[in-house]
Order: sequence, then C-alpha cells, then structure tokens
Amino acid sequence: MKRNDSEETFNDFISNFPELNASKVEVIASIVLTFGYSLSTLATILALQEEEQAQQEEASKVVDQRKQLKKMHKQLQSVSDRLDSIEQKLNRY
Repeated sequence: MKRNDSEETFNDFISNFPELNASKVEVIASIVLTFGYSLSTLATILALQEEEQAQQEEASKVVDQRKQLKKMHKQLQSVSDRLDSIEQKLNRY
C-alpha cells in the first residue's frame, strides 16, 4: 500500500512537469553533482584549515615553552651569579 502511495506521489510530481525531458534531467543531475563536488571540496578545505590551525597552535605552544625556559634559565643564572658573589664575599672574611 505504501509503495502505491509513493508511486502515485511520484507520478503526481512528474505530471506537474510535462515538459520535463531527458536533457533537462541531465542538466539538473549535472548541477546536483557539481554542487555535491563543491560541498566535498569545501569539506576538504575546512578539514585542512583545522589541521593547519592545530599545527599552528602546537607550534605556538612550543614557542611559548621555549620562551619560558629561556626566562627560567636567565632567572637561574641570576640566582647562580648572586650566590657566587655571596660565596666570594664569605670567602674574603
């Protein structure tokens, strides 16, 4: 019963377009196919952009870590220099 209803609905749909012929169907199919390819290409571009953004964020983290390590190194060097100067003063006495 459902099949008959769907066939009738399809036939009603087709009857509303009496001048629909093979060439027009081919053009419509081509448009739909092109639209599908465009969506696929867009999805690929978006995926690549997301991947690139993730790589940039990772690179940014690495740069930030390097900056922190350099800052810590300078601080430790400063503390070490200060301890050396205190040690020298203590050795004088």
